[in-house]
This record gives sequence, C-alpha cells and structure tokens, in this order.
Amino acid sequence: MRAYFSSCFLFMFLLALPLGVQADSLGEAAIEAYIDSLGPVRQLGEKLQAEGKQSFLEREITPRNGELFDPHTRGVKVLQRESADDYSELGRIVRQYGFTSAESWALTGDRVVLAYGAIKAEAESPEILQLAQQMQGMDPQMLQLVPPEMRQQMEQAVSIARTLAQVPAADKQSVRPYTAQLDRIFSQP
Repeated sequence: MRAYFSSCFLFMFLLALPLGVQADSLGEAAIEAYIDSLGPVRQLGEKLQAEGKQSFLEREITPRNGELFDPHTRGVKVLQRESADDYSELGRIVRQYGFTSAESWALTGDRVVLAYGAIKAEAESPEILQLAQQMQGMDPQMLQLVPPEMRQQMEQAVSIARTLAQVPAADKQSVRPYTAQLDRIFSQP
C-alpha cells in the first residue's frame, strides 16, 4: 500500500463528476476515461516537478488530522489558486477525455484511486483498515505522547486509512476489474 502511494504521488496531487454520469455512479466510461488521461496528466506533473512546483502541491494535498484524503481534488484547487496556466492546461487535457472540467476529472480520480486503495488494503494490508477503526476511539491526547515528527506521519496514515475504510462497496466493485491495469500504471516510475 505504501509503495502505491509513493509511486503515484507525483500525479495524484495534480488533480468530479464522471463523464455525463451521475455522481452516485462510477461507471466503466468514467473509469476508463480517467485511466486514459493519466499519461498526459503525468506528463504535466513531470513538467511541474521540473519547474520546481511540486513542493507547494505536496504540502497542500497532504491531509491534516481529521481531514479526508482527496488528493486529486485538493491538487486541482491548489493548482487553480497557485498556477492558473497549469490549471488551464490540466482542464484542456482532461476535456479531451470527456470530462467537463479539471474538477470533474479530480472527483472521478479520487473515487477511482480511493476504491483502488481500499481494494489493495483489503487484500494486502487489512491492518490499515483496522487501524482506522481503532483510532476512532483513541483519545487525541494520546497523540501528544508521540514525537512530533512521527505524529504528522501517523495523523496522515490515519486520515488515509479512515478515507479508505469509507469507500463505498459500489465504487470498489466498479474499480475491481481495473485493478491489474491500475497496478501497472501506478508502478511506473
């Protein structure tokens, strides 16, 4: 699971509603359009990294304690706020794949990535999901006993675990047939 997040971190941050589909439905067309868009979006991410813009994006997309993990949506918001030209470029790219905006692409991307993460966690690291349940009842004062540098990592891990634990079964079912394809995409350097 950790390898997944680190390997796709470069473009996850970049970047709602799926192509003409209602928000409650994550259909094949939306999933496939998202997957097809990842190559050009990754190229944009590499351009941003080469320009030194990665650090402000990483800082903004990292969930804080109590926040859900929605990296694409956060990435689009910060891109819109901090780099209007790159935001416009992202919108142009994703419209070629049938999305109405960068925001619609981001919502779909978050749903796909989170469903994928939940599927992987259930199969490979169910303790991540158990952590989310255990941490819900934990006294916030207990976190104060953890060294500050570890506390932030722990809070981030808990935020991600909580988000994965809340992924709807329907999203996981929709994304499951694409797991091997997503494995290949997310394992690319």
